[in-house]
Amino acid sequence: MQKLQNQCGCENTTKHADVANSLQVIHRFLDCYSLETVKEQSWNLIMYAFGNEEMDGTSHIERSNLLYFYEQINKLCEALVVIDKELVPLFKVEEE
Repeated sequence: MQKLQNQCGCENTTKHADVANSLQVIHRFLDCYSLETVKEQSWNLIMYAFGNEEMDGTSHIERSNLLYFYEQINKLCEALVVIDKELVPLFKVEEE
């Protein structure tokens, strides 16, 4: 059975569990994909999308939106790295 270690001072254990579970998802993702891997793979997806023949009719606004999405995904992952390093220790899940 898992026991939540409440080091963050949260009184709401349901909220604490939700945050702890969300942080575990972030941690597992970052264990599988480093920030560099995320950047590399997302760039490969962008290059594939732009090189795809079906993209020939895509407007410059749609292409611009795709690049903006790429940039924002990378910024999000950078933020997740900080969250993972700083917050995960506050929401540890211990095995009983």
